[in-house]
Amino acid sequence: MQHATAKFASLGAGRVGDIGIEGEQQVMESGVGQQVSVQRMRPPQLDGVDQMAKPGRNDPCPCGSGNKYKKCCQSKDEAAERNGMTEAQARREERAAEQRLDVSRLKAEIAARLHQAEAEDTYDDELDVASNAVVALVKAGKLDEAEAASRALLARYPEVHDGWDRLGMVHEKRGENRQAADCYRRVLDFLGEHPDYDDDGGLATLYTGLIAKLDPPPAT
Repeated sequence: MQHATAKFASLGAGRVGDIGIEGEQQVMESGVGQQVSVQRMRPPQLDGVDQMAKPGRNDPCPCGSGNKYKKCCQSKDEAAERNGMTEAQARREERAAEQRLDVSRLKAEIAARLHQAEAEDTYDDELDVASNAVVALVKAGKLDEAEAASRALLARYPEVHDGWDRLGMVHEKRGENRQAADCYRRVLDFLGEHPDYDDDGGLATLYTGLIAKLDPPPAT
């Protein structure tokens, strides 16, 4: 059996993870092949990385007292660790509670808006039905019923102009032009009290024309 020695230069020394080979490498030949043993260098530790692990129970206490860790600072450190975990859990639960509260407020706001929209839709539907019923009665020639329905419309929906408009229609159908013009003047008064009601002024123009037609000023 022959012994041979070989030396290998370090591969890229100074970089983490590089492999260096030092010492002698013994090569043993046999009838089958070769067996090579290589001693690997451990990579150097990175600067600035804290490699210190938690001390064992029987290790010297890190505080420098000379006592074993279990007889010195272990209980205090474990209590501090438990307190930290408890505080962290409390903060997580507080954030979760705030998020649940925000979600609850959002749901309540959405529900309120939906309810308001449904109420407005119901109001508009009922107003349309009542207002259109007067028109149908006027067309059918049932003027007394139409007048009663118009006055009911005025009482129930004073925030819109429909009541005065429908009552004016009843008077027009009867040929009572001056009374009809008076109803349309009440519509103009209403529009003056609610400037946002008639954004483009179309209604005011319409009723002004009706008044001029039904009750024109005397000729001079």
